[in-house]
Amino acid sequence: MSQAVTGVESVEFAPIGLNGAMPTTGWVKVVDIEDDSVSFTVPPLEKIKVRVEDKGGVRFVLPGDTDGATFAVKSIDVAGEKAVLFMGGTWDATAQEYHYPANPDILYLAVRFTSKPFQGKKFQLTIPVAAGTGGIANNLSRKGFVALSYSGEATTPSDATGAAVSPWGYKFITWPAVA
Repeated sequence: MSQAVTGVESVEFAPIGLNGAMPTTGWVKVVDIEDDSVSFTVPPLEKIKVRVEDKGGVRFVLPGDTDGATFAVKSIDVAGEKAVLFMGGTWDATAQEYHYPANPDILYLAVRFTSKPFQGKKFQLTIPVAAGTGGIANNLSRKGFVALSYSGEATTPSDATGAAVSPWGYKFITWPAVA
């Protein structure tokens, strides 16, 4: 049976887990996700074509390098805690004041995207270690809202022995959940 995926129900971020595994706690759910702002792209593996002098055409095709899968999301929830999560910096809850870091850095987070249910299934995409940066998007206008943005790239984590493990994956979850 084929399985389709449509819509985003939630996007969650957490501190990275141990040994390349997805964390089990610490998830922060991003709410008010801007329509059409979530993307996920897996670039194809580069190919190295080997040619030889005495034969025409391509003799062999070898695997080359590939970039990590990339993603992006925007949320119109600009709460200070979310700004710190996406961009670093500081948030003073009493003064309701956010300050961007003087020396911004790449933020490493685990990421989990869950789709809306379709034909009794939800699609859940997981990235154990994403390197990303955040910012502010959209115009200050009457037609919309300012949004926090975050874009990142899946990196290849290692297990306890130092061996590379999968940089991303997905699963289908039966919905509604069966008790």
